Amino acid sequence: MKNWVRAMTRDENNMLTGVSPGTPLHRPLSRFWYPVLRSAKLKDRHTHRVRLLGENFVVARRGDEVLAVDELCPHRLTSMALARVEDGGLRCIYHGWLLGCDGTVKETPNERETGGRPKLRLRAPGVREAAGLIWLNIAEASERAPFPDWPWLAMSDTHRVIMDVAQTANWIQTIEGALDSTHTTTLHQDNVQVTPVANSTVVSDKGVAVTLGRPSSDKFATMQVRETESGFVYGALRRSLDQDVNYVRATAFAFPGYVAFTVAEPWRAQLIMVPVDETHAHFYTIWYSVAGPMDHAARAAWSGLTPDALDDNGYLKICELPNWGQDREAMISGKSFCGLNGINVQDSIVQESMGAIADRTLEHLGPADVGIVHFRRFMLSVARGEAAAAQPAFAVNMRYNLRSRDGLVPANQDWTAMFPEGEVNWSSKSVKGAQPVEIEAAE
Repeated sequence: MKNWVRAMTRDENNMLTGVSPGTPLHRPLSRFWYPVLRSAKLKDRHTHRVRLLGENFVVARRGDEVLAVDELCPHRLTSMALARVEDGGLRCIYHGWLLGCDGTVKETPNERETGGRPKLRLRAPGVREAAGLIWLNIAEASERAPFPDWPWLAMSDTHRVIMDVAQTANWIQTIEGALDSTHTTTLHQDNVQVTPVANSTVVSDKGVAVTLGRPSSDKFATMQVRETESGFVYGALRRSLDQDVNYVRATAFAFPGYVAFTVAEPWRAQLIMVPVDETHAHFYTIWYSVAGPMDHAARAAWSGLTPDALDDNGYLKICELPNWGQDREAMISGKSFCGLNGINVQDSIVQESMGAIADRTLEHLGPADVGIVHFRRFMLSVARGEAAAAQPAFAVNMRYNLRSRDGLVPANQDWTAMFPEGEVNWSSKSVKGAQPVEIEAAE
């Protein structure tokens, strides 16, 4: 990858960030399942308007059942968010047209003919309810990926914590933040400290709930990447406190926007980035424990996404303040490096600060950006129809394999040996072992 020393072209940036109908990535992205709403926000016989991939939809609850249709009534384009939720489906309040669960027009009471218009059908996306979230899949049924089987989906609420924040930023900025391992030692340094135990959890003395420890003070990680059947895993290799071994933090990405990163056992963490439209994203963070109940309040405090931090639409309130609410006095006094409280808040603010769509033609990438470069190349190959992920069969056969690890590895050993055999579906196209990837920094 030594040839990737230039900034992206404007056409490449547009191709990478476009998600609405008519853009190259819209159809491949539409085949997957995305959380769009917390279940608690949708009461019985109520509706809620949601936006996904640049399109508007309406979800409604009818008892234990959740319905979903395109937003606009096929008659006179009234929003079905205004519709009555009836036993037979959704009834538009303008002229009384009744839409069934499959989007079929069952009744047209303002017309003499009875029986509705059975040949007229509004799109009805796939809809599921799981883990306290409502999920949509807007592709045709034959092209939809299977619903994921991640372990946290079946867990009790006591064993998982789901936090989410709406962002005025393109979703690619959110994914790239998750794939940027070296920013953790700078932006998140209030929450990360050196410790002799790999990825241990310790009580912080800086006022946050917990701090993640790692056995390395090396800020200059060497990046290596290995392909999987659904994306890739990249290892950030740092010299450990013991110079004969490396501390390796391996982060997994699966198309279209799923990331897993390591935290202290028995905790695990997964991120889901949702492309709302070109200038908005929804960022879900899922923490879960394979051993026992989790402290929900502590997790929220550590992330910064406490209930009082978000407005009614899920956006950070501090984004409306000058300088994104940054606490300059805490920075001056040494109480905080970045002046922002909470890891998720820190990530969200820096991503929004780039602008709604970051202009990547102005960037100067370097060796620390291997994960981001690899991700961009992957996504552009999908947009051009060159990658398997561009084909419907990829979604249908998707395994949702997503596993991250960290630990100490002898300096002369392949870090992918951290993963037990069979735990990750490594790509058959990838040569054995992870490959070092080098990028020469541009002048």
